[in-house]
Amino acid sequence: MKQNKKARKTERIRLTVIVIISLFVIVTGALFSLGSFRSGEIMGGILGIMIALIILTFAVIVFRRGNRDLREGYPLKDERSRKVMEKASSLTFYVSLYLLLLIGFLSDELIPFRDVSQATSVTVGCMALLFLIFWAYYNQKQM
Repeated sequence: MKQNKKARKTERIRLTVIVIISLFVIVTGALFSLGSFRSGEIMGGILGIMIALIILTFAVIVFRRGNRDLREGYPLKDERSRKVMEKASSLTFYVSLYLLLLIGFLSDELIPFRDVSQATSVTVGCMALLFLIFWAYYNQKQM
């Protein structure tokens, strides 16, 4: 269903805000990575770069798709995209519960974390990656 001009303008603003927030997250990841490299933590720096690149890739995909849809007159969110987000979010939540349990059990023996905040950061990063994977799966699947 095509939109009117006012709705398209609102959608264009929403897409711009998404891109700006993504850029802030990418810059934050790059600064974290730079700080890690300067303090001698090579793996932390590489992890920061990888996270920033994943977010950058996701932001480019969202921007291209959103910009194409807006040029064609379609909304950024419709019934299908809401359903994809709902299913991906739900599955990510359930898998993340088991991921948290697994990290809790393995943190003393196999995975030596410095402190609780490092374990939490790794878990949140894994949750974001899981959501990206599930979103991509459900977005490609015909619903």
